[in-house]
Amino acid sequence: MKPTYLTLLRRMTASALLLASVASPAPALAFDSFEELLDRPEPESTAEELFSDLEELRRKKIPVNLATEERLLELPLMSAADAAKIIEWRRKRGPLDSIAQLEAAIGVDAARRLAPYLSFEPPPAAKKKEPSGKLRGSVIGRVYWEDPPRAGIENGKYAGGNRHVYSRFQAATPHFGAHLLSDSDVGEPEIDDFLSFNVHAERIGILRQAVAGNYKLSFGQGLLFGQGRYFFKGSDAIDGVLFFASALRTYNSAGEDNFLQGAAATLSPGPFEVTAFTSSNKVDASIKNEVVTSIATGGYHRTENELKKKDNLTQEVKGVNLRYRYRAGALSTAIGATWASYRYGLPLELLDGERGGQLASVEASAVYRNAQVFGEAAYADASDATSWICGVQADLAEGITGVISMRDYAFDYYSPFAGAFAERGDNAANESGLYLGLKAKVLDNLTLAGLYDKFRFPVLDKRYYALSSSGYETRFYATWKQNRWMSWDVMYQHKEKEEAKKQFDKNVGFSHYVPVPKITNRAQLSLVARCSPGITLKSRAAFKSLRSHFISGTESEEGWLLYQQLNWKSGPVTLKTRLARFDTDSYDAALYAYEDDLPLVYTINAYYGRGKAWFILLDFEPVKNFNLTAKYETTWYDDREVYSSGNDLRNTASPASYHVGCMLKF
Repeated sequence: MKPTYLTLLRRMTASALLLASVASPAPALAFDSFEELLDRPEPESTAEELFSDLEELRRKKIPVNLATEERLLELPLMSAADAAKIIEWRRKRGPLDSIAQLEAAIGVDAARRLAPYLSFEPPPAAKKKEPSGKLRGSVIGRVYWEDPPRAGIENGKYAGGNRHVYSRFQAATPHFGAHLLSDSDVGEPEIDDFLSFNVHAERIGILRQAVAGNYKLSFGQGLLFGQGRYFFKGSDAIDGVLFFASALRTYNSAGEDNFLQGAAATLSPGPFEVTAFTSSNKVDASIKNEVVTSIATGGYHRTENELKKKDNLTQEVKGVNLRYRYRAGALSTAIGATWASYRYGLPLELLDGERGGQLASVEASAVYRNAQVFGEAAYADASDATSWICGVQADLAEGITGVISMRDYAFDYYSPFAGAFAERGDNAANESGLYLGLKAKVLDNLTLAGLYDKFRFPVLDKRYYALSSSGYETRFYATWKQNRWMSWDVMYQHKEKEEAKKQFDKNVGFSHYVPVPKITNRAQLSLVARCSPGITLKSRAAFKSLRSHFISGTESEEGWLLYQQLNWKSGPVTLKTRLARFDTDSYDAALYAYEDDLPLVYTINAYYGRGKAWFILLDFEPVKNFNLTAKYETTWYDDREVYSSGNDLRNTASPASYHVGCMLKF
């Protein structure tokens, strides 16, 4: 490692402070709290659909004075406790008519995050304003290509060309809608390699939602069905522990796995809510001797081998979820149960030769004043295993929120549709843990948060090491809004965890797999400086160290990342550009950062190796609701002559890519 990163850190921090200090006074720009979560990325995050959902909600706001508790919970990261507080405010004090009243009802931070997606008309006006036949929608097209192309394209191993093409059409009235999406990755021969389609109806009498086509399901805490989870552990000390998502939602992503295809409907007769669903889908799989050895989730169909796997396994699913809600004063409760049956066209090695099985779960949630208790237990008959999670989240005092959660996921438990809160993976299997989180607004402009997670794996590695392993993680967050123009964000992480690695043991004279303790420390400092209404600077310094304790001794790896970003907006033109410098000893020491991209594209960049990276993004809105966007990005590596390997090899030390897209909203 070169020792120059401290010098670079000092220079970058000094430059950012100087620019922010000389900035002329300007009104504070609205800060969307979702950006905080995006800027604390984890590789497992699946926030692409979050972009689409928020874009839709910005244009089709939820009427806060008309919405039921269930309707309010359609808003991402609206907790059941916050929804209950809004209902209670309306019952006791009448309609909310401003963001200030929303802040009084659910707190300043939650209100500022959710307010852009809520409308505040009083009930009579809101009813008059809802035009039953007004059509809203969007058309999106994107093209992406690389320079130079991948080796698989040049040598013919990839069946397609050097382009990634995406298109989407979406249209909806207040009660009906349709969605069509087409996507083709670099190297795939068909322009419509992945097609997704659905039509839906919502809020018609007791019909809350009905979907035909591609959809996803979310029940309880996601142990059985958790296809609506955006963020996983670590994005925030509080948000993301509880799982709150609509039971049934249309599938609007280009991801080629983790969705159902068929028909589903949710009915809400009185205090009951029932969701029935059926699905017949095709998935990619590796098959040997008429047995499925693995289900492929990457969605790539470029080589002859990948094309053989495409849609070669049928998946049949059917089931029902029943919930009952009860409210009495400040108490709001919900209990529910889910039953589902799934079957594949061939036996699965994972299920010991079975083709599927039945799943069942029970869920419960209760909100009283400022506290919410939650839990779910799920059972899989194919493996005769049970997993469960429970916890409580509460406002401990004004501006202080805490959460405690316990989980115990059986080693043999298996649900193909799980999206559970977990340290390793999201399939609600082979893990137990205790999680503690606390967030406190200690000053009007200072928020502190921290988490502690103690976890244990009954089996460290199913293939190589069958004994148990345990570890823990701690994180600390601080957000300081120094003034109207400057905001600092600090994160520190310490994690101790084991991995199974093959090593030579001189005491026994041969190599075998043993647990290798790994200790990770990561620190991140970010600054957002709003220099004027049209200029914003974003700076970041991040450092990561990794120590691995092998039989032969301790190995240490380090990595650091510095970047400076400029956002400039003037009239219909927006420009964003970032220059990053990074140096890591290996991929294990890689540092991740959210990167601006074309509209509704969620990108987390992994910086590893040694070099510099730069992107520039230009967005032009010639007329209202029509955007043209282009992006160019490149990386200059100092530690290699070629990028990647195999069919993805690119014969250069400075790979580049071009992105062009347009979006029309109507």
